[in-house]
Amino acid sequence: MDKLRFENARKKLLENPQSKGIGTLAEKTVHAVLKEYYGGGEENKEIPLGGFVADVVSEDGVIEIQTRALYRLERKLEALLPLCRVTVVYPIEDRKYLLDIDPESGELVSRRLSPKRVKIWHGISELYGIRKYLGNDNLTIRFPVLTVEETRIRGAEKKRRADKIDKLPVEMTAEVVIRRKEDIAALLPVNLPDGFTAAEFAKLCRVNTDTAGKCIRVLSIMGIITECGKQGRCKLWALKKE
Repeated sequence: MDKLRFENARKKLLENPQSKGIGTLAEKTVHAVLKEYYGGGEENKEIPLGGFVADVVSEDGVIEIQTRALYRLERKLEALLPLCRVTVVYPIEDRKYLLDIDPESGELVSRRLSPKRVKIWHGISELYGIRKYLGNDNLTIRFPVLTVEETRIRGAEKKRRADKIDKLPVEMTAEVVIRRKEDIAALLPVNLPDGFTAAEFAKLCRVNTDTAGKCIRVLSIMGIITECGKQGRCKLWALKKE
């Protein structure tokens, strides 16, 4: 992770957004800034390859930025992984500030920190959508941890939901890189009991049960944990011994 390079990429896009491609191919600002950070020069971006358009092609292979729903990359990964190394970038919005704009004056009405926190395990759960490629030597996953500002137009009627305009990345605070199963195993809570349920995993990792269930399936597919019994109607899981 290079905080200075991220800040330079952010400034470059925000100072002249139209000339840098924001808005092309339904691209949003977070996506565009990450593409600038990981990809650099314009000559590396949006390159046709394997029947698809790659976000970035560099000496290290293809870089794909996906801000949500990793399962949408399944067909692209199927085509590209046999050809070259592929790095998938999926941002984790750890802190989000909500900026409300008055629809008439355009002035900032409020700026507050959202109580919702996105954890690294939300990113791990997304890997379930590309599970058939986990363990492929050509695949690397990067989770940049971001602070973002979400700008919204407040509706004239208080009951009306605010319309989201865009999200602006403010800072990259960390980056988690997944190349092999040991990288995921290192993220597990140290106090994870030997024989745990999905509910216990959810509590320890501070995620909901749906996210916990997908994480457990990913951990099982990767050979990190294995089913070891039942507690009532709930499956018990334990770290798989080598």
